[in-house]
Amino acid sequence: MIIYILTFMIVIILIFTNAITDAPNAIATLVGTKVMPFRKAANLSAIFNFIGIIVMSFVNISVANCISSMVDLTDTKKGMIVLMSGMIAVILFALIAMKFGIPTSETHGLIAGLTGAAIAMYGWKSVNLYEWKNVLVGLIWSILGTIVVGYIITKIFERVVNLKHDKIEKWQVIGCCGMSFMHGAQDGQKFIGILILFFSLVKNVPIPNLINPLDYVGIIIYTAFIMAMGVSIGGKKIVENIGSQMVLLDNKQALMSDITTVFTLFIASMAGMPVSTTHAKTMSIIAIGNSQKSKIDRSKVFGICKAWFWNFPISAMIGYFLALILRAICGL
Repeated sequence: MIIYILTFMIVIILIFTNAITDAPNAIATLVGTKVMPFRKAANLSAIFNFIGIIVMSFVNISVANCISSMVDLTDTKKGMIVLMSGMIAVILFALIAMKFGIPTSETHGLIAGLTGAAIAMYGWKSVNLYEWKNVLVGLIWSILGTIVVGYIITKIFERVVNLKHDKIEKWQVIGCCGMSFMHGAQDGQKFIGILILFFSLVKNVPIPNLINPLDYVGIIIYTAFIMAMGVSIGGKKIVENIGSQMVLLDNKQALMSDITTVFTLFIASMAGMPVSTTHAKTMSIIAIGNSQKSKIDRSKVFGICKAWFWNFPISAMIGYFLALILRAICGL
């Protein structure tokens, strides 16, 4: 019973941590261009994160399906140890990165942590390579795809769109709402998948190959509520790092960045690819800033890229060794 309670508490902490460290991407440019103060933007973002989780779960829940199928878990105790170890790995890495104001990808940390823990507990046979293919394709899309989309959006704005400054600010608010919606649509589903894994293990029932959202309405609403609470708190240092220090964007460029990220995340969500909203948002800012010849702080970009690179191996190793330790403690 204790392991169930601890695992559930860690799931909630992870959802909350993700909302604080990842959701700031949605408001970074809005705050960075001084269209809206941080607290007001965070509260607005929380509302649309909540809506995004609910709506996308009933439109296309394939991202949650991918996460719940990432590793094959059998035996309740072993499965709980894998979940606990994988999630602690993500939380530790995210909190360390947050200390330095570096946006991390809880998506990839979660996947790597679970995979490392599953290998420690069950061996390589427990890893679903097909779902890993979706993750790697999503990783490429969130980086290279965002750059391509950003280039297209830039050309459209140069040749077609002509907005006055006051109208651009209004559209920036709409862009923030869209970003927040898509953050909920993407990241909310990942934790819905984790909670489905958890309750399937608790009830000792097979993990569904295809998730029917009508069977998990309570989990969907609960995840949306916890994430909205975390988003409303926000991560001010991360917002400052991305929105005003990494690349100096004007209001028009900030709007183009938001549109680029929304489009990238929407395609990924509909295709069932779990991607990092951090990667998509950060790459959109860099792509737009570079195309518009804005000043880019390359040292900050390099620091963020290093955090991305180390996310996979460090989270996987933490998950792996934690699982081995907990396995020994539990005598499994």
